[in-house]
Amino acid sequence: MRNILITGCSSGIGLETAKMLKSEGIKVYASARKEEDVKTLESLGFRTFLLNVTNKEQISYALKTIYEEDGKIDAVFNNAGFGQPGAVEDITVEVLREQFETNVFGMHEVTCQVLPYMRKQGYGKIIQHSSVLGIISLKFRGAYNASKYAIEGLADTLRLELDKTKIFISTINTGPVT
Repeated sequence: MRNILITGCSSGIGLETAKMLKSEGIKVYASARKEEDVKTLESLGFRTFLLNVTNKEQISYALKTIYEEDGKIDAVFNNAGFGQPGAVEDITVEVLREQFETNVFGMHEVTCQVLPYMRKQGYGKIIQHSSVLGIISLKFRGAYNASKYAIEGLADTLRLELDKTKIFISTINTGPVT
């Protein structure tokens, strides 16, 4: 059975993706940063982790546990993220830092921690959730736009660096969703 770790499953795209993949027979490890969301995921029948992507130890624990349980990690969907609205001139460094901590640095930490497992097993798929706002910008979304542009740059570079391996990097550029 194939498996996947999905970050940011408390709602929206993460939760709906987890449900869809589970219905297709994929073993989904669904994670969220809040305990009440993890309990909801458990009630839906998922194998779960309390995982805030800004917490290195929680990432390590989840990946190690998956690898020990299944002997492999087929895929990771780096979905965790959020948006901070506001005009660029009003965005403080603290607000920008918070945006990047989750959307970029957290995603990067998960990616860097899963790569040794995938190298050891000889394959894997890493899906980076960016946005159409990683390709074009909208006014009053400066912090979010910048974080998504950063994801694009990291993913494009990593794709080149893994070119001769069977580890594949995909970027999803969603637009507005309900």
